[in-house]
Amino acid sequence: VGPIGYKNQDDNHEAFTTKRNISSFSGVFVLAGIIIGSGIFISPNGVFVAANNSVGVTLLIWLFGGVVAMLSTLCYCELATSIPESGSDYTYLSYAYTPALGFLLPWMYTFVPCSDAALVLTFAQYAVEPYFVGSKPPELALKLVAICLLFFITAINMCSVRWAVRLQVLLSWFKFIAISAVVISAIVFCIGDNSVAKHNFAGAFNKKTMEGITILTLSRSFYQVMFSYDGWNSLCQITEEIQEPGKTIPKASIAAVAIVTLTYVIINCAYFLVLSADEMTSSKIVALPFALKAMGGASWIVPLAVCLCTAGSYSGGVLTSGRSSYVAARRGHFPRIFAMLHINQYTPSPALFLNTIGSIVLIGIGQFNTLIDTFGFVTWTFIGFSSLSVLVLRVRRPDLVKPYKVPTLIPILMILISLLFVILPVISNPHFLYAYAICFFALGELFYFVFVYKGYTIPYYLKSTLFLQKLFLVAPEERKIL
Repeated sequence: VGPIGYKNQDDNHEAFTTKRNISSFSGVFVLAGIIIGSGIFISPNGVFVAANNSVGVTLLIWLFGGVVAMLSTLCYCELATSIPESGSDYTYLSYAYTPALGFLLPWMYTFVPCSDAALVLTFAQYAVEPYFVGSKPPELALKLVAICLLFFITAINMCSVRWAVRLQVLLSWFKFIAISAVVISAIVFCIGDNSVAKHNFAGAFNKKTMEGITILTLSRSFYQVMFSYDGWNSLCQITEEIQEPGKTIPKASIAAVAIVTLTYVIINCAYFLVLSADEMTSSKIVALPFALKAMGGASWIVPLAVCLCTAGSYSGGVLTSGRSSYVAARRGHFPRIFAMLHINQYTPSPALFLNTIGSIVLIGIGQFNTLIDTFGFVTWTFIGFSSLSVLVLRVRRPDLVKPYKVPTLIPILMILISLLFVILPVISNPHFLYAYAICFFALGELFYFVFVYKGYTIPYYLKSTLFLQKLFLVAPEERKIL
């Protein structure tokens, strides 16, 4: 393999590119494992409070979140099957509008990976706390454990896509087993004492609690619920690594979102079988009082479940959204080194390493919770643009073959829902950090203008690329971009 070159080709040469290692079965587990993170253990408190302590409205909000995720999934299924390229929103926005707009997605995922940093730190919190009973774990210990998990999962993804998929399937199985243990313990508790369950479900739609509910108060819960469903479009990030994507992506995505929705509704019902309204609002992490009350000596299962959920979600995130900078580099929007694959393992090692650096920086800073809220409205802006791109591409690119076509009403609904999610939080809780997000993306557009549109090259670019290519043992892939 020559520097900045391709493998020599002959008549029997197999193209040097990513391999299709993900089937329908593993696709369901990969996607479900990505979606189910720490949100189901953290968000129920905020959703319940925003619903004015109404059990019925709370369950409806979680169900509504699943419906929204499913509608959006159907839009992405059409996009992914008609444009069989990895990259998800980045690719679709580049086709439908302009590459300058699509560029903002890998710009955000690479340099402000808030969700990844939050996941590994949540894992560290629950993994370390048992060793510091009665005292707060040192912040340095949490950060070191988080970084160790980050390196471990990234190393597996750099070594082999198959290993990464198998790890994701294994973590997903363990995750569902732990969640099942939580639900079963709630049923056993209810059999012994059903007074709390009777009170909660008999007054599920109590008029007194319903009176204090408004659209603005509910809007605060929408972000938390949708944060728990985040990742429903993850398979679209790795379209080129999925077997028969025209069939697999719709089947696996719809099945995974349906399973997750059912899981979320069931586990919330389990909370209401055990915890009263006061107990639900007393702790931001409702799983902790639930475990002490329903599981007793086996309450360690809940921290274990949180660790499995966060580790599984992060592992899947590295496998999917970790491809953003790789796909962007392939189109010349990031330095070329990040578009290269390992010569033996066919993994985008430099791109995965780049994404790891962004997460480490945020973990070191530690102050990124506000950034998650700040970029939440930005995420929904892009989801709205992607939903609109379904209709735009039908007009601009009628030549695209569409193995799956979503009913026109669904992208229209998603555009309206996205608009609602963007506007309501800004109205109910205006914050100067929204301006910070706008400035961040303005900086991204400036970067695009200088280095992509104008083609400015930094000094020693070629030499540094050659050095990194030898260091990572990578070469450009042989793939024609549509």
